[in-house]
Amino acid sequence: MHGMDVVNKPPDIGNDQSSSTLLSTVQRELSDDLPSLETVRQMIKYETSLRLSESVQQLLDLYHKDDNAITVILDSIQQHVVEHFGYSHVNILRSALSRFPDDPVIKEAFYIKHNKITQGLVNQGESAVERINKLFRSHASAMQLLTIYIAEAHARDQWPAGKTISCVDQPTILEQRLDNARQFKNKYNFEMPMLVDSMNNTFHTTYGSWPFRFYVINNGKLVFKAEPGETTYSYDMDELDAWIASFYQEKNI
Repeated sequence: MHGMDVVNKPPDIGNDQSSSTLLSTVQRELSDDLPSLETVRQMIKYETSLRLSESVQQLLDLYHKDDNAITVILDSIQQHVVEHFGYSHVNILRSALSRFPDDPVIKEAFYIKHNKITQGLVNQGESAVERINKLFRSHASAMQLLTIYIAEAHARDQWPAGKTISCVDQPTILEQRLDNARQFKNKYNFEMPMLVDSMNNTFHTTYGSWPFRFYVINNGKLVFKAEPGETTYSYDMDELDAWIASFYQEKNI
């Protein structure tokens, strides 16, 4: 059994300098210039084919519990793409929509269409459900805490990130969202009451909540909006916990 555990445990690519060679590129002089519209279109098409390839999906599945590794894999793909086309900086790919906002091909491209925001994380190494359940138990007596299920971040039919993470399609009717929410609460013993966003994505449009975010509303006013870390894109749940405790102590709640 010990030998099997060693074989099945993926290596820690988050701290491995060789992770940049997940997708190798022949060494050549790279340009800092901005590519043409047609080149950007080709980049996005190539990035899509790599991301959806069976080998990359299997890799995402293998590391589905390691958020840092997932980030390394996706960043490596994008860096490989720009270098493959002879350019140096990954922002050439990431800024495609801002450079060509009216181009129909780019607006409908897989990477652009489903990449609403950088993927967020909870504290590294900690189950999101366990931590949110703990937050709920700590403050439920003083505040009303709710979770709102919005559009899937990595739906199986839109932006898959391995079969483990991407286990459902993007709901197209409200009943599908409701069913997903019920299944999630039951499967993961999620304790906080859960609401479901409308199919017009009213909550997300109003609060910018994709893929997930934390808010505090008091007397009808938004008084706190958690922001992920600038470099880790993760939320410090202890900081959020402390802010809530301090807030209702000040209000004598």
